[in-house]
Amino acid sequence: MQIDDTPGWQMKEQLVILGKIVGVHGVQGWLKVFSYTRPVENIFQYDNWQLKRDSGELISRRVTGHKGQGKSLRVQLEGVSDRNLAESMVGLEISTNRAQLPDLDQGEFYWRDLIGLTVKDTQGTELGVVTDMMETGSNDVLLLTDSNGKSLAIPWVPDVVVEVDIAQSLLVADWVPLT
Repeated sequence: MQIDDTPGWQMKEQLVILGKIVGVHGVQGWLKVFSYTRPVENIFQYDNWQLKRDSGELISRRVTGHKGQGKSLRVQLEGVSDRNLAESMVGLEISTNRAQLPDLDQGEFYWRDLIGLTVKDTQGTELGVVTDMMETGSNDVLLLTDSNGKSLAIPWVPDVVVEVDIAQSLLVADWVPLT
């Protein structure tokens, strides 16, 4: 199953967070970007970014250039041509409209769609609510919080995740938590 492993995706007015501007590069307005997409270069599939200020104000900017440099990404945005303006953008979240995300095949989910689902075991006992997702390398992991505030981790593997019903906000897992 393909899962978009963007940690902490948030939807606000159908926007999804793709990454964050984390620094500047050079004097011509290039920005350093931290991407939540996998692979990280997929952030450049979206050429019109919505940048969110702390005040909640959204700024729309078109990507005019991009490149990878080692493990980090660099981007040039329309209208950002000097270091001072670039510095004012450090810390802004990068979003795009939900409709711009690729359609997934049957049985595939974006992490954001799983966060908030109620998780029950195969006998119908509630285990908790998905609060986040984590990438481990071998498989993704659902992070849950139960009604007592206790944390639980469940691996995202076919033998464990039995059913996902987004419409019913339900995930069924063949899982017995350790007590």
